[in-house]
Amino acid sequence: MNHFDLDRLQETVVKNISQSHYGDAMACIKSFAEQVINDPQAIGVVFASRELDALCRMLADAYYADHRHVPKREPQGTVILATELVKAGGHVELIKDYLALGLFESPVRVVLTDLFNRVDPASINEWESLLGCEVCIATEAALDGKLDALTVWFGEWNPSTVLTFGHNQDVVCIVAAHAPGTRNRYYIHHGDHHLSLGVTCEAFQHVDLHNMSFELCKHEIGVTQQLYWPISTVGTSQIKTRFLDRGALTTCSCGRMSKFESGSYAVCYERAVACILKASRGYHVHIGDLSDAFLQRIHEELDAENVSRDRFIHIPWVASLSRALIENGVDVYVSSFPLGGGKSLIEAMSVGVPVITHESYRSRYHAGSDLAYPDSYTWSEYEDLDRIFKQWDQPLLKQHGAFALQHFERYYSKEAFLKAFAGGLDGADLVPPLHAYHRNQLQNHLDIKRQRAQEIEPVISEKNRIFQEWKNVFSAYKEHSETIGTQRALIEQLTQEKLALIEQLAQEKLALEASVMTQRQNEGAPRSWKGKIRKIARVILDK
Repeated sequence: MNHFDLDRLQETVVKNISQSHYGDAMACIKSFAEQVINDPQAIGVVFASRELDALCRMLADAYYADHRHVPKREPQGTVILATELVKAGGHVELIKDYLALGLFESPVRVVLTDLFNRVDPASINEWESLLGCEVCIATEAALDGKLDALTVWFGEWNPSTVLTFGHNQDVVCIVAAHAPGTRNRYYIHHGDHHLSLGVTCEAFQHVDLHNMSFELCKHEIGVTQQLYWPISTVGTSQIKTRFLDRGALTTCSCGRMSKFESGSYAVCYERAVACILKASRGYHVHIGDLSDAFLQRIHEELDAENVSRDRFIHIPWVASLSRALIENGVDVYVSSFPLGGGKSLIEAMSVGVPVITHESYRSRYHAGSDLAYPDSYTWSEYEDLDRIFKQWDQPLLKQHGAFALQHFERYYSKEAFLKAFAGGLDGADLVPPLHAYHRNQLQNHLDIKRQRAQEIEPVISEKNRIFQEWKNVFSAYKEHSETIGTQRALIEQLTQEKLALIEQLAQEKLALEASVMTQRQNEGAPRSWKGKIRKIARVILDK
């Protein structure tokens, strides 16, 4: 099937549903979504699909028509659906905050679809201890097996509330959230850089977490039953009051490696770090796992700018970013890019740390500068970093620290969240306004051309290899053809000579036979006269 043929996908899914092949139907939807999600050109551009969501709804309706169950009791409790839990995941921090606020009916259970079959069951006790609630995993390998397991649990628990935190392509999570009997279904729109299944499903109350997503879903996608629950932090108490503790500026970035991989994007984190350190003459802390190859590229950029590698500090993981910023003496938080991290940015502002964001030329939804306070610095090119990081001093740091804290308290604090949560569908007035934004369509076009060139380069290389191999074979063929032609001519000549020799031998044989016959005739004549004489002599003697 053509991976980007939506009509063919719909036909295939409908056919599988009609045959009750629900696992195959889910696999088709998941695979199609992943093709879009993994396309760099779709990031920050494609966020939702009514066609895919309609297929999910159709699948759910058919599945639950075949799997009817009668609840044993009234709906009670809450199920939080997720794909998996990872220590560095922003959605995990959201789940922790929601649980800490105690907003949802008990008992609360976290259910993992384990869509990719990589959750370690041995980690359950650790997560249950961390979250303070029961955690269940659908350990079945097949998608339909996972959905069946979730359906059995939903039948036993009969939850009144379901919150979905599934990964973008988690079709099992979306279908399971349609389970009948649930009164409140909340779709938490947290996978907001990429296409996400479920964004337009009308069975859900759609929850946006920041101003960019809220405005996008309201005005461009047109979701219904839209709620605004701003990203917040719970339990932050310590505030940044001292700056330049190391005697020089300390900057920090946080996030998993995928947020910093540039791909075809014209600006890369490795070089930006070197530019920041060259300008600030300070230190840069990176919190989050990075591969050895990625670290090596950072070191190479530092070497190129004559910046000591010791001024780059790598911390693979921390339990609390806000606490780590204080403990590591961070003066300025530099948001991740090309993909921004909203939760990390807000945590930095929650402790009064100045923030700097990247303004992506591709899309305002790429880097997330709209989440920062209005007077925060933004940068687009490497030259901007030199200008920005040479000007920080104590008064400027304190001023921006105050801006950050004020912005957090107004829009992202616990009080701001609870106000928005209580406001329900009337929470639009609590959404912070978007910043001015200018997209650079030319640079984006050049990126696309460069990406296409990179994608076609292996094809061209393979074509050239095959062509060269063909040339070698053809050259060998020609060489062998010439040899074969020479050998054929020689064989033809030898054949002619053989025939001539045979003919000559035949003639000589005939001549020899004639000669022998003549000789015999010559020798036979005298022999016959002598016989006659002897015979006459015997007759005379006998008489």
